[in-house]
Amino acid sequence: MGLVAAAVLAVAAAPAGAEITGITVEPGVSGGSSTPYGTGCAYTVTANAAPGEYVSFYDSQQGSFDPPWAIPVGPSGLATAIWTPHERGAHTLHAVQIGGEKSVRVQVGTGIDLGIACSVLP
Repeated sequence: MGLVAAAVLAVAAAPAGAEITGITVEPGVSGGSSTPYGTGCAYTVTANAAPGEYVSFYDSQQGSFDPPWAIPVGPSGLATAIWTPHERGAHTLHAVQIGGEKSVRVQVGTGIDLGIACSVLP
């Protein structure tokens, strides 16, 4: 292996202990269904990881994250993004970084965004 290739691998390798240890989705103020998550409504997703690392979020179904790029993990060990599901059904939300990934599965109903709350229909 050449010196340049070894340097690239060393930079790309995750430091020891650099892994995501958890992911959560806050339900916000939602109601009206068996699930607290509705299409078109926004929810906070949080990943726990080592401070100084970066985490990216993605949805296995139709959903978007704000911001849509890698997010730095703060001194508290948390990285957060706002998730908006665009399709009903089962969604698997992923928090990813070099060296690890965690996911959580949530069910999404039809949402009616009321501004301060979300009404979720079955």
